Amino acid sequence: MPVKVLVFLYRNPRLSPEEFKKYYEAHVKLVKKLAGGDFPLSHHRNYIARTTVEIPPDDSTARNAFTPATILRGRQPDFDFDAYAELTFSDQAAYQAFAAKIYAPDAAAQITADEDKFLDRLKQGVVLVGEVRVTVR
Repeated sequence: MPVKVLVFLYRNPRLSPEEFKKYYEAHVKLVKKLAGGDFPLSHHRNYIARTTVEIPPDDSTARNAFTPATILRGRQPDFDFDAYAELTFSDQAAYQAFAAKIYAPDAAAQITADEDKFLDRLKQGVVLVGEVRVTVR
């Protein structure tokens, strides 16, 4: 059974959303290199749509006061993260093989050093997805 992991990423507040995207895309290449054949079947990256404003919205957050999310429903604080990623593995063993590679001391040190350039690592969240249901047209 496929295993899916969601990662919620918050950019380093010193970076613009565009700089964050550039760093993250390069970071994925690093992780892919370190993981080799154990890289996930897919690694979808979804970036929150943001605009730059001169006057922050009333419900803005300190993190994104001048780069609010383009919200269709909800409030700015609900969308303070800058991207979420969905990693899909063929099964639990494939996920564990990937984790073993990226958490190995040398790889973990490289990943952490790179993440420190563009992420607020204290806010990052990673969660295992349970049941997935799909409705198609």
